[in-house]
Amino acid sequence: MQVNRLVTVYITTYNRLSLLERAVNSVLNQTYSLIEIIVADDGSTDGTHEYLAAMEARGVLKSTINRSGVSKGACYGRNNAISMAQGYFITGLDDDDYFESFRVMEFIRAWQELESAGNNISGLFDGVVELRDDGKFHYNEATIVNYRMLRESNFIGNQVFTTREKLLDVGSFDVNMPALQDWETWIRLSKKHGDFINISKFSYIVDQTHGGERISEKKAKKIRLAFYKLAEKNAPLSFRERVSHLESLYAYKQVDVVGSEMLTLLFAGKVRKFMQVVKRLIKNAK
Repeated sequence: MQVNRLVTVYITTYNRLSLLERAVNSVLNQTYSLIEIIVADDGSTDGTHEYLAAMEARGVLKSTINRSGVSKGACYGRNNAISMAQGYFITGLDDDDYFESFRVMEFIRAWQELESAGNNISGLFDGVVELRDDGKFHYNEATIVNYRMLRESNFIGNQVFTTREKLLDVGSFDVNMPALQDWETWIRLSKKHGDFINISKFSYIVDQTHGGERISEKKAKKIRLAFYKLAEKNAPLSFRERVSHLESLYAYKQVDVVGSEMLTLLFAGKVRKFMQVVKRLIKNAK
């Protein structure tokens, strides 16, 4: 197996120093050694800059810092990191999540097997282990995810392993998307470069127990706007795609219930989702 290809891991962060340290350490502890870490900070004030300076002085990582005093969002930082990256491969990590030690090595192994077999793909992804207060949950189990599937739903999650060239080729992340930036990017990648393959190792750990904000807690208006922009970018959507988007939209508990959307779910035969929304409506009315 070739082991001479540099992998860039970008991490976006904002005022979560202790979590950032855990994320960085999970990358430093990878069994694959040729890794470049780039941390994109959105203007932290909690000592993150001092930590990054110390780590840079040791040659452990690189950083890009938003010093404007105004938050520019994770995608602005991601794109800065991608533009700085020297790796042939590139992948991301949220500051409140972390990698299993074998993650990058398994991606390299799978990529080289597919490459040797002559397969052209957009990238790789992996199953996720989500840590919640009530236990561990596993998801992202689709084996192959293609463009048609991604037009309906994000079967991949928030991180992929791909080449820097392919990510730059589709314009990286859209900073104008208020949410769903990862999903929207995977759609563009799959349309131009082919399928995504799941390595099925469950090497990405999502931590829901730390108490900080995640996308699932963003304001309802931002979530709705993101779904509107996603639909607009991929217009026209089929009825099946519109229904699937509604199912994903109502996975966010803070989103207000709209009667016409409920009827669409019912008309499409999505009885289970319809009943979930009805229960939410009743609960909110109490």
